[in-house]
Amino acid sequence: MMKLSYSLARLLGAFAEVQASAVGVSMAIGVVDEKGGLIFFARMDDTLPASTEIAVSKAYTSAVLRKSTHEVGKLAQPGEPLYGIQYTHQGKIVLFGGGLPLRLKGNVVGAVGISGGTVEEDIQIAETVVDALKAMEQWSEHVKESLPSGYMQENQIDRLGYKLQEALEEIRYPLPTGHIFILTGAICLSMVKE
Repeated sequence: MMKLSYSLARLLGAFAEVQASAVGVSMAIGVVDEKGGLIFFARMDDTLPASTEIAVSKAYTSAVLRKSTHEVGKLAQPGEPLYGIQYTHQGKIVLFGGGLPLRLKGNVVGAVGISGGTVEEDIQIAETVVDALKAMEQWSEHVKESLPSGYMQENQIDRLGYKLQEALEEIRYPLPTGHIFILTGAICLSMVKE
């Protein structure tokens, strides 16, 4: 099964930050692995202090329950099957939107948690991260065929996005920042050995 690497988690976090900036909201961004362990965290300037723990807890909730936090919230209402779940896991279960599972090849490999805006804004940014990962996965199949074996080590991925941006600007074909993240993520995924 594929794992969510630090390089990919960092790309997804940076993508979320760009999306949050685009809507004009400072946010905290947490990315966890499939067991809820924190891989990446960022807190933008002027983000509410409470958003730090909330973002990480949203990601944790989505990873360990394999559901969105807003779905967990519905299932935790009185008379529903998960009623009372927020009192388990040392209070780390969140019942409002902004946490979504991250999937590769249909399997949950982690989750993203976003906090700092309204619940709707948090969900919106988390959804863009999920969509970006889907696009990365789709593109990785095409990119894999083009890369020579042993193309680069995973620790070089961090610089790849900047180098791609520079190269495209040099040939006067700049891509929007979000597209650079998706292309970089596709290359990262194409290097993963299954």
